[in-house]
Amino acid sequence: MKTIVLDPSKINRTNSLKIFEKINRKLLKQIRADRNYQTPKGYISWDELSGIVGVALSTCDIKLASADFSAFLHSHRMSLWFVQDAPLYCITPELFQAFDNTDVLNKPEVLAGWKPSLPTFLVALPSGVLRSPSGDIDYLVVHCTNNEHPEWGRGNWRDIQIPDIQCEDLHCDWSTTSTKETVWMSSSRVADNGDLIYNDNNNLGRNTIDQADKEFIDRVRNFVVNILLSLEYSPNLTTEVSNGEIITKSQGFGVVKNLNIRRARWLGKDYQTKSQGGGTHSMATPRKLSPHTHWRRGHWRVLEPSSDNKWKQSKRIWIEPVLVNGH
Repeated sequence: MKTIVLDPSKINRTNSLKIFEKINRKLLKQIRADRNYQTPKGYISWDELSGIVGVALSTCDIKLASADFSAFLHSHRMSLWFVQDAPLYCITPELFQAFDNTDVLNKPEVLAGWKPSLPTFLVALPSGVLRSPSGDIDYLVVHCTNNEHPEWGRGNWRDIQIPDIQCEDLHCDWSTTSTKETVWMSSSRVADNGDLIYNDNNNLGRNTIDQADKEFIDRVRNFVVNILLSLEYSPNLTTEVSNGEIITKSQGFGVVKNLNIRRARWLGKDYQTKSQGGGTHSMATPRKLSPHTHWRRGHWRVLEPSSDNKWKQSKRIWIEPVLVNGH
């Protein structure tokens, strides 16, 4: 094993991945030969994402969990995403902003009885929309685990066996690495009544989180739950990425093309921000709107079945946020 010496003033994910690639060319070549993800312009590239997968596969060792559990968990989830050939979604700026302004953490009953049909997936974020206290965030890997489905937490690839980690109850977590190489993650148990149970007093990494960190984590928690609900109850938000939207690299002479192509999917491709102008509503409702641009925040409504309803199971309806006086 070669020793990697990093200049503290130059620590960032891009530089670290370049160093990793020099030392682990064989592993990355195998990953990129196995598949090729195509993403639209403005999102994390497969070159960079496959490097993150390479780091994850090479550090997904249960022995490393005691040193930094959050980093290990991120490696574990990224590895599962890759070996299980799970989906990759690219969320649009408009839908990101809408979910960012939709409150769901204060209404946990929307998750009562929730059964995830997609246990693992990755969300690519538009460049510049989400900034953590330690750098930009351009992807999130989301994973659900439940002892009723042990296969959700298992996988292998070539000679790499992913450690089997199980939870007694339904859990959901997200994790990522910022552009400055901070691992961010959060895990919660989902109770039968939909309550999200966190252990915020437990610092799983090497650093103690401060108030700014907590606010950021809560923001991403809210965002992720909105995505989970949308995948279950608003499937019309997902569409295919077209050929014209894909960024491809030209192939040089003698380069073997990778035919194992995976295509990212849009999340919110045709979504348009709901907006409302200034002025008054009408003579009957003369209440003036605020002259300032602000969001009237959205939420999720629970519709329970009854003898008068045509549906047999409870539904979740997204009440979308509205941008007031937006330009």
